[in-house]
Amino acid sequence: MVFLNHKTMKNILLSSAFLLTTAFSFAQLTVKPNGSTSSYIYVKNEVLYVKEEINMVKNPVSDTEASIYLRNGGQLIQMENGNSQNDGTGFLSVQQNTPSTNAFAYRYWCSPVGDPSLGGAAGNKDFGILGIYEDDNIVLGDGTKAIQAANTASLNGFTDPVLTISRRWIYTLPTPGTEAEANYNFIGNTTGIRPGLGFTMKGVNEGVSGSPGNTTLNQTYEFRGRPNSGDMLIPVEPPFRAAPGDPARVDAKMILTGNPYPSALDLNKLFYDADNSALSEIYYYDEDRTVMSHLYSQKPFGYGVWIPGALDPGNDPATYPGLYTQATFYIWNSAGGTTGTGSTGTSTNGKRYAPIGQGFMFVGNAIDNVAIKNNHRVYAKEGTYSVFQRPEGGSAVALSNNNQGPSLSTAPYQLDRRQSQLRLYVVFDDALTRDLLLAFSPQATDGYDRGRDGLSPLGMKSDAYFPISVENNGVSQRMPYAIQSTNFDHSKQIPITFKLHKTSQIEVRAVEEIRKPYEKAYLYDQLENTYRPLDRAHSLAGTFTLPAGNYQDRFYIVFRARNLKPEGMDTKAQIMADVAVFQNNRARQLEVSNPEGYTLKSASVYDMSGKLVISENNLGDSNRYSFYTGNLSDGVYLVKLVTSDDIIVDYKAVVMNK
Repeated sequence: MVFLNHKTMKNILLSSAFLLTTAFSFAQLTVKPNGSTSSYIYVKNEVLYVKEEINMVKNPVSDTEASIYLRNGGQLIQMENGNSQNDGTGFLSVQQNTPSTNAFAYRYWCSPVGDPSLGGAAGNKDFGILGIYEDDNIVLGDGTKAIQAANTASLNGFTDPVLTISRRWIYTLPTPGTEAEANYNFIGNTTGIRPGLGFTMKGVNEGVSGSPGNTTLNQTYEFRGRPNSGDMLIPVEPPFRAAPGDPARVDAKMILTGNPYPSALDLNKLFYDADNSALSEIYYYDEDRTVMSHLYSQKPFGYGVWIPGALDPGNDPATYPGLYTQATFYIWNSAGGTTGTGSTGTSTNGKRYAPIGQGFMFVGNAIDNVAIKNNHRVYAKEGTYSVFQRPEGGSAVALSNNNQGPSLSTAPYQLDRRQSQLRLYVVFDDALTRDLLLAFSPQATDGYDRGRDGLSPLGMKSDAYFPISVENNGVSQRMPYAIQSTNFDHSKQIPITFKLHKTSQIEVRAVEEIRKPYEKAYLYDQLENTYRPLDRAHSLAGTFTLPAGNYQDRFYIVFRARNLKPEGMDTKAQIMADVAVFQNNRARQLEVSNPEGYTLKSASVYDMSGKLVISENNLGDSNRYSFYTGNLSDGVYLVKLVTSDDIIVDYKAVVMNK
């Protein structure tokens, strides 16, 4: 990568034949036509760095009117943390595409540019859909030609004869609020989207107006305008209780924002910026794109939850990708209430680096501003850790006994550097599904840990969540979380709450385990003193039925089952399978692993003549024991363990001390 450093350069004149295919760095940058000849910078699959402001003058030739073109992953980063203001009549041109779209498909956007024709002082400008263009090159995504997109007042957008966007669906959520329709502001085709705010926009049908929806259309949108730069302040507010005293009735206040720059945005840096302590979660909109309807009463959608996990001290997305739970789809009405459907959204967690154009919701924990800054910008191409929210194929993930969610991770420790975690699907009546994530870290606590715990978006009449105590003005209140991080201990009991609006069948599945610090996990019912294994081998064991009600302080996720007697299993055989005995001759000790926490009354070791050589009583339910064997003769020994239920299990050990 080549850098040309021009500390004092102010005016750069580049001919239209100049192709920038390697990274350049400028202190300041001016791009303007050379008389009637267009001048522009074409950035292909690379990054252009500018420390301070950019001044651009619009070119006189329509096919090359923009001053900077970002193509095939090209990005622009401005590094100045101060108040340098971009200026001029010129445009930056950058593209983003949406596969699997149609006229019914909502997505959340955030423009990387503003309208320079608004005049006034230099700096960021408001945006409107008149700043969206259609690629008009022979090879799409490679060239400078574009046509300004048209717009229509009809319900459906379309592509023939030109890209035509329906202005009926252009809204912002400019102040923190709930999903209620009254909280959204209609924008239409006006220039009313202020810098840093996101907006909603529906896709287009392939072909002429009135054509049927097509879920396979891949549509590219081109944004043209003055590139955004500098700090943008986004107001946030804390959640509120719709029903005081009921932790299941906590509503998050959201504000629609996103990545406002023509480069990737590092959400780990943004979240852990010292000025952004009021930010608690980021919500990603998702919907069932197989439903061809514009109506609230028919369109299932929901919000996925992303949090960063630990602060990344460097730039290591493989270790610090963040934590994500997918959206549960349900049908919202205009007042913000919901009814249930039966599926969940994309499980893709490519959220660490928000790509160009990505919109999302900020959720706050206090009344304050969250600052989006230039120093949160990074050059990260779209891929594993930077995915525009667009589930391929448009289908929701319906859960059934034949579709049990993501594959369990089998990657060796050294190949998967993500923190330890357990993903659960809680399925209600074989339909509604809540994705819950339990993460383990020595730095996490049982209480609320900002950046490690993610507030549930709720919405389902029957739901499940982790109740976590949160301090608010000196008062501790339990709140519902979809993501919980905690430090691991085999004896830990992690509460999980079920809220049921009617008698329901509940199935709890472990669908993903990453670097698990435990051997087995169970759902413990404290009232009935039962342990249900959470793994695929015992999927039916995690199914039970409960009447309507809120079940708090009854169910827990645990990692050992005290004196477990699984139904339909031979108890002695089960204990022998769970308890491991190993003769460690190098350490000269007999080692017993008891991960399930069986209570042991005694442990005895006999030589082959029947002589008792080791005897220990009242061992309790520890996870591990060791007995010194350095004083024993070489040979084969019989090990007998006796549980508190007087079940005797036998093992053999070979002692070799020479």
